[in-house]
Amino acid sequence: MKQKKKLAFVLMCVCSVVLILTGNPLFAGEVPGVTKDKIIIGTISPLTGKIAMVGVPIANAIKDYFSYINEQGGINGRRVDVICEDGKYDPPQAIASLKKLIDRDKIFACASTSGTPITSALSPTISREKLPSMAPIPSYGIFGLKSPKYLFSYGPYYAEQVAFNIEHILFTLRAKNPRIAFFYQDDEFGKDGYRGFKAAVEKYNLNVVATEKYTRGAIDISSQVLNMKRANPDFLIITAIPSHSIMLLKEAKRQGLRVPIFSCANARLEVVIKVAGDASENYYCAEYIALPNETHIPGMAKLIEIRNKRNPKSKVPPKYHILSYVNALILGEGLKRAGKDLNREKLRDALESIKDFDTKGLTGPISFSPRDHCPLTAMGCFEYEAAKIVNPNIEIKHTKLMTDGDPYCEVLFIEKGSD
Repeated sequence: MKQKKKLAFVLMCVCSVVLILTGNPLFAGEVPGVTKDKIIIGTISPLTGKIAMVGVPIANAIKDYFSYINEQGGINGRRVDVICEDGKYDPPQAIASLKKLIDRDKIFACASTSGTPITSALSPTISREKLPSMAPIPSYGIFGLKSPKYLFSYGPYYAEQVAFNIEHILFTLRAKNPRIAFFYQDDEFGKDGYRGFKAAVEKYNLNVVATEKYTRGAIDISSQVLNMKRANPDFLIITAIPSHSIMLLKEAKRQGLRVPIFSCANARLEVVIKVAGDASENYYCAEYIALPNETHIPGMAKLIEIRNKRNPKSKVPPKYHILSYVNALILGEGLKRAGKDLNREKLRDALESIKDFDTKGLTGPISFSPRDHCPLTAMGCFEYEAAKIVNPNIEIKHTKLMTDGDPYCEVLFIEKGSD
């Protein structure tokens, strides 16, 4: 009997040491990343490399917002700690970063999954771990066929944005039988845009004179631009990351391809215009979030107030800071609704319960459901030359159809423009 008691005591000591050294929960019912007074969340975004201009603001917005929340007393009595990892816009690196956040840091949720190809690569792990996560970028390839159970985003897919740009050409600019060229990144991100392009071409019987693509990380796109110039288009539609949008604008100017260029919202960045310079003349972007100079909007005024406590006041918030801040608002709302007795399933259910969430003007109203984890919002067309939203009153609405037994999100075409 004494020997059994001694063995039990030794085992208890070993378990205690393991708990102290690793932080692993040893008892059923413990929730990763949740203690009596703390919630640990992670972020993955490209903090280094060519697309750090996107990833750093994404991480900073999340840190700034939850620092503000902590100053207000936290969420249901707990402070929120944020751990940021560099995904480098590289799927294998992002997968390793998520593994570190889950296994070593014991995060409760993920507030950012970086860009489209990264989110696609992380999605199986998110589902397997039942890890509530926010994707900063909406993607038809991820959300269109069936919403992942633990992954959330908001805004129009690239497919809708491309279709919206084409409709802006047809119904706002009133172009008659325009010659259209399309340029896109050859991966999940670019093919999402191509899906909308193809749908619009078929619906409106458009005259497509060139379709060109580039590989992620390409350092030269001159041959693609030359091919498009030879095709003599009236308009060029692109689905490209910011760095390659800059390359495209500069190369188009160098080769004399002087046509209006329409981009998705991901490349509606101040740095694109700054680096591209006068090559960005006649450059248009779809957009679904407020602009940084719209300080009369209550949500933007609050964002700037929070940001200015931790950042130089002379700089306006970058586009991806605003976009990611909205994701942080949504995640914070979900955490509040999930209550004190917190677990991952309750957070998922709480996020799905959000209806007509008011971001105070930063976006249109946002509503989730168990069937829809990526609601669309109002969208306009931003013209850089005029530095304003050209067509702000068009809205994209979420529509579910059935095709061959599978639900998908339709590209909803709005056959009107503001006169």
